[in-house]
Amino acid sequence: MKKEFRRFLEHGTYMTIILVLIPGFVYFELCVVLPNVSEAWSLSYFVHYFCAIFLLQNIIGNMIYGMFTNTSIKEKYLEPDIKSNWTLCSVCECLRPPRAWHCNSCDICILKRDHHCTFFACCIGYFNHRYFMYFTLYIFIAMVYAFYYNVIYMSQFVKWNHGLIILKCIFPLLSFVIDFGNESFYIMVIDINVIVGAFTGFLFIYHFNNLSQGKVTPERKVNNNDSYDMGWKRNLVEVFGCRWYWTWVSPFIKSPLPGNGIKWDNEHKNE
Repeated sequence: MKKEFRRFLEHGTYMTIILVLIPGFVYFELCVVLPNVSEAWSLSYFVHYFCAIFLLQNIIGNMIYGMFTNTSIKEKYLEPDIKSNWTLCSVCECLRPPRAWHCNSCDICILKRDHHCTFFACCIGYFNHRYFMYFTLYIFIAMVYAFYYNVIYMSQFVKWNHGLIILKCIFPLLSFVIDFGNESFYIMVIDINVIVGAFTGFLFIYHFNNLSQGKVTPERKVNNNDSYDMGWKRNLVEVFGCRWYWTWVSPFIKSPLPGNGIKWDNEHKNE
């Protein structure tokens, strides 16, 4: 009961942050910043709106698909024959295929488990890895995009004030107490841009480097473990599906994966 409450509290906190930050940023960028950096109803105005809608539908869509895509061993047919590379899960009391690990938070074994994502409130595994990658990528792009125009917008109001602006950027929360005003709020937005952008950018680069080598996070702990590396293209297909070159457009594009997360081809097929 204590573990379930801790999980609920942890996921609830992060989900609240997401559900507050995303609508808040959308409102601020489209209703406050955009009218000040682009002439209303001009071509550039509509281009920015289109970009915002494109980014938003990818962020929200990939998050929803990632949360509700089942990537566990639940309702999966596992062959009863004992195999040398299968392991026994003492919690689930069943044999599990290679690359499947038990998650204490989800309380079940996950196929090709990479890690437990607090923002998704579930594990990232074989069937939802694609959505996690695009979720982090598009948040990073959105933060960089917003940062550029937020700086332009903020430059109209923020003053140097003998270097005080630097102190406010380093300690944004302190500026709310010492010198609360619109300037402090704008600086807070810029700081959030930088922090969230750096965090999601790091996540995407780290996990993309893993998948390009045919690895998941637990396998990085094993030196020279390239048992599942089938070449960069096949590795991409294993995560993004057979239509991997179109999946960046939208999470609604169907791109079937080549396998089932249970059987693996361990032969090297470098292209």
